[in-house]
Formats: sequence, structure tokens, C-alpha cells
Amino acid sequence: MLGAPFADALDRIGSRAQDLRDAYRPGATPLHDDVRTGGAAAPSTDPLSATAPPGAWFVVVAAGGERAYTRDGVLHVDDGVLRNADGDAVLGYPDGDARGAVPVPLRVPETDRVLGRAADAVIESDGTVAYTRAAIDPRTGRRRLERVALGRVALARFPAGSAPERVDATHAGAPVGVVPHLGTPGDGTFPPLAPRSRDAGAVDVQTGLQRLNEAYLAFEALGAAQRARFGVERTTLDLVK
Repeated sequence: MLGAPFADALDRIGSRAQDLRDAYRPGATPLHDDVRTGGAAAPSTDPLSATAPPGAWFVVVAAGGERAYTRDGVLHVDDGVLRNADGDAVLGYPDGDARGAVPVPLRVPETDRVLGRAADAVIESDGTVAYTRAAIDPRTGRRRLERVALGRVALARFPAGSAPERVDATHAGAPVGVVPHLGTPGDGTFPPLAPRSRDAGAVDVQTGLQRLNEAYLAFEALGAAQRARFGVERTTLDLVK
């Protein structure tokens, strides 16, 4: 049976490996601060991908139904609901104004959802998510395109001296007793988004590989010490015999 030192060493290997597995997930934050970077935006051809400004977080409803915060801005429309890469419903303001409003999941109107009209949705620098819809002018019979906006995505920022608490690689929660400031990109309190980009995560891969190698070496050293101890014990027993 492995003792506590071996179990701890295996846990260190597992957590270091987890940071590397998460390194390329959009908006990922590591378990260990010593492999954390400041994050960067990577170019993307996806019109529904955007990077939040530094220090800002998208607001989502996570799988358990609770509000969470994420840097993952790789978005898509699924069954009429705006979601990120993890499948979280992205919150925002259908009227475009955060003042006095509570953010809600951004949704495509039911008729357009059924007809699949939001396939060309884009996100703009001010957080507006919009798509084009073909319509027929009843007076002239001419076909025209009209822009339909789902609303503006919500952003959150935490007060100075506080930081969101890591839940997993791509989700964070508000610390107890801390209420984040909510708004929208480019509203005067938040800078605009960077459209057609994605948050490349905050994991330094090179440092992560080094730390993982160190964790393996520590485990091997424990094994060598254990084997040496067993060898001494065996020799002692042989002498006693």
C-alpha cells in the first residue's frame, strides 16, 4: 500500500498534468500560480468569437444553474441560446443597456430559431450579438435584409483587492460578500471586446512542462528511497537468519 508521501507525489503529478491539458482551452486558468501568465488574445476567423478586455469576465449560467464568470468567449448559438464553448448560457441585456437591468440569457426569437435564421450571427466590439434576416416588404414585395440584435453581452469586473475564485479551468465564482460590477463592452466603464479572437488561456506551457518533469523526478526519488529501504531491510533479515 502506498504511503502518504507517494499519494501526495501522485497528486502533484496529476495537478501539473491537468494544467497542461487545459493549456489550450479558451480562457483557461491554471491550478498553480507558478505557471500562470497574463493571458493573450489569439486571432480567430470565427465571427462569434471575442476576447474580453483585461480584468473583465463574461457572465454565464454554468451547468449547475449557478451564475459563473469566464474568459471563454468562443460563442455559438445552440437551440436559439447564445452559449460558450463549455455550453454555458451567456448572459446579457436584450435592450442593450445594463443600467437598472438584470442580465439574462441571450436568445434568438422563437420564429427565427425554428427557421434557423441566426446561422450568420456575429459579435461586435460593443458586445452586440446580431444576425441578418431576410424579409419581404409588404408594400413593394421586394426582398430586403434586416439586422436583428439579440442584445449586448454582460461583462463583470471585481473590486480592487478581490479576485474571482477558481471553480475549474474555465469558470470562476464571486468571493463571499463580493458583488462584481456589471456592464457592457465599450460602455465607458469597460473597454470594447476584441472581435474575431479568443482568449488563449493563462497557462505557460514551457514552465508547465518543467514543473511536471520536476514532479515526476520527485516521485522517482521517493521510489528509489523506498527500494533502498527495502534492500536494507532484506539484508538485515538475511543476516538474522
